[in-house]
Amino acid sequence: MNKFRSDQCRRFDYCNAALCPLDPEHLKIGVFYPDEEICRLKKIPNWIRRQKKIKKKAKEVDKYFTYEMLKHNCVIGKGIKGLDPDLPEEKQLKMWYEKHPPKKPRTEKQLKAFNKARKRRQSVKVIV
Repeated sequence: MNKFRSDQCRRFDYCNAALCPLDPEHLKIGVFYPDEEICRLKKIPNWIRRQKKIKKKAKEVDKYFTYEMLKHNCVIGKGIKGLDPDLPEEKQLKMWYEKHPPKKPRTEKQLKAFNKARKRRQSVKVIV
């Protein structure tokens, strides 16, 4: 994807997404606020999935997230907060990363239990 530019996207003329996966230069300096539009490309990277989760769960829409924060594979829970634009970023980023450690990889046993539960949920039939 790095060889493209955002103006090569077919939605370029009407897309208002703050961060475009086709524009790697802008990703370094751009920020995302939870009330902003999100890219609607069909093949999206994981950080856009995190944007969607943040949009649903963030309570404060006046706080922003950087591209690096969106790439960070952490748990996105209710009330997740971004960075305050009125305060210095470096100290806030350090505290944010401490508060949001990376997810631990699932063990084989956990994956089997998860898949078994998912299959059980899918096999339940609703009788009306």
